Amino acid sequence: MRYPTFLVFAMIMIFFIVSCSFIEGDESLEKKCVIIVSGNEGYTQHELDKASSFREYLLENCSIDDIIYLTDPSDPFSDGAANVSNIEKAFEWLRSESGQMTEVMVYIFDHITMIADEETFQFDDGNIEVDTIELCLEDVECLSMTVILNGERSGLGGPILFDGCRDVICSMGPDQDMDPDLFNITRSLKDPSADLDGDGEVSFIEAYWNEVILLRGAGQDPVLYN
Repeated sequence: MRYPTFLVFAMIMIFFIVSCSFIEGDESLEKKCVIIVSGNEGYTQHELDKASSFREYLLENCSIDDIIYLTDPSDPFSDGAANVSNIEKAFEWLRSESGQMTEVMVYIFDHITMIADEETFQFDDGNIEVDTIELCLEDVECLSMTVILNGERSGLGGPILFDGCRDVICSMGPDQDMDPDLFNITRSLKDPSADLDGDGEVSFIEAYWNEVILLRGAGQDPVLYN
């Protein structure tokens, strides 16, 4: 069947406009990340190396300005110590810089303990209840959010920080005290064999399941809330 010239032209223009809309939409996607490595019991090189490799992985798809990195102040890439004041400012930055087309990542290394029946992070100069972190995250507008918790009893934080649009990956169960923490999300994010759906990209969830396989028999049981 032959179509009138004007109709063919109109169809081409519609296709062009729709295609451009999708391209512009992809370009509007952005990433924001807060990385926190507690030094409450002294900074451990193993955890510093894991956090540093995660930061380097993120920089493949975003800029330095998209990441707040709170860790050992002697680290040349550190944005400051993981103290209460800096952490509060980091989450305020995340709230102000994120929007409907933002993919948010929050990476925390800190042991979680129970204080007065409350699940609590023990950061460099003070404690912050997991409930308080959850309230900070509630105020962050985003397209998606992934929270990665590392450290002893990190699984205690999962049920509190999880909600329907926020995935929480915990390096170990709520009653586990593994030292060192063998869970390394970046290792699996960079492993092509972890790409279960074959789309050419390893998601955080795919990386989590790859870590579960790698840690079988190690006595450490990662936990996922999604």
